[in-house]
Amino acid sequence: MLPIQLYRARRDHARLGQLIELEQGSRRPDPFRLADLKKRKLAARDRIAVLEARQADESFARPQTA
Repeated sequence: MLPIQLYRARRDHARLGQLIELEQGSRRPDPFRLADLKKRKLAARDRIAVLEARQADESFARPQTA
């Protein structure tokens, strides 16, 4: 289940980055929308970091089989 969550968090992060670029490139960017998008992008980045750390812990704790 973890790889799916990580994929979704990365996808959300990339999508939010695109939305931020679109908003910044618009004629009259909405500063409140930009602030919200940036906050959500940071939250997605934090979620990615947590999931990556959890994935690393699980792979480290898993015994190696030959």
